[in-house]
Amino acid sequence: MHSLHRTQSTLQFSWQDTPVRYAVGQCDTAEGRAAQVLCVHGITRNRHDFHVLQPRLARRFAVSAPDLVGHGDSDWVGEQLTYRSDLFLAQLRHLISARAGQGRVGYVGSSYGGLLGILLAAEPASQVACLVINDAGPGIDPELYQRIARLISYYPTFQSRTAAEQWARAALRQGGPLPEAVADAVVRHAIRPLEGERYALRYDPALPRLYTDAGAKPTDIWHVWEQVSCPVLLLRGQNSEVLTPGMVRRMQSTHPGLDVVEVAGAGHFPHLMTEDQTGVVEAWLAAHLEAVPPHPSTPSLTIETSAP
Repeated sequence: MHSLHRTQSTLQFSWQDTPVRYAVGQCDTAEGRAAQVLCVHGITRNRHDFHVLQPRLARRFAVSAPDLVGHGDSDWVGEQLTYRSDLFLAQLRHLISARAGQGRVGYVGSSYGGLLGILLAAEPASQVACLVINDAGPGIDPELYQRIARLISYYPTFQSRTAAEQWARAALRQGGPLPEAVADAVVRHAIRPLEGERYALRYDPALPRLYTDAGAKPTDIWHVWEQVSCPVLLLRGQNSEVLTPGMVRRMQSTHPGLDVVEVAGAGHFPHLMTEDQTGVVEAWLAAHLEAVPPHPSTPSLTIETSAP
């Protein structure tokens, strides 16, 4: 039986002369891998969204899942810096550079993480060898964008842990049916205690300004999408309002080799936490990253935490 290692580390990069630390969850086998996968969460989520997908993919790859700056255990810098895509892209480039010895890079991005993946993959000499976009596209309906901006601008606080967990569970259920035990493992990392026995979600309250500040406008990076040349898998929630069938067709027209999978029963965005969803991602990445075959036995899990 092969040992699968989970580790957590803290890395640091500089942005606008400000040191910024961020947390990374790593999952791989002791034998090492010829390719790596980077898993990037959405704008109000954190790296624990991938706690099921990570060990699944680690049978084949070295898998890293960072907390984007302003999320989870990474630095919250809303009082010093402005949250924007350039900041997150600098973080992801830093992580890829730090993991440079782990081979070719596959990228899995959910929602906003998918948009970052498009931007990263389109860069000249990008190190992204293949891209999985989970329910995101290069554009969005302006009215829907305004509705999302209003929703994100509301930063809820809760009078009890139970109420906070119910809120987080409702968000997870949009991604499709989910076993309670799996939901429990994710939800406990989605909330944080406040003073006075109140609770909130685990992201910086300044993050919504990414959508609500003057100058914020609906996503329109179609010109960037046209520059993406690596293989792409596009996952769409069957009931998603964000990634519409019309948008999928437009993406296919400029990227004829685009692979598309519609996830039944899911809205925005598929949670990537059940066999039907994780299996699709693993098989596609295996075909496009030239991975070694997975270990035939289910690996044992060793949890290790490295000091920051």
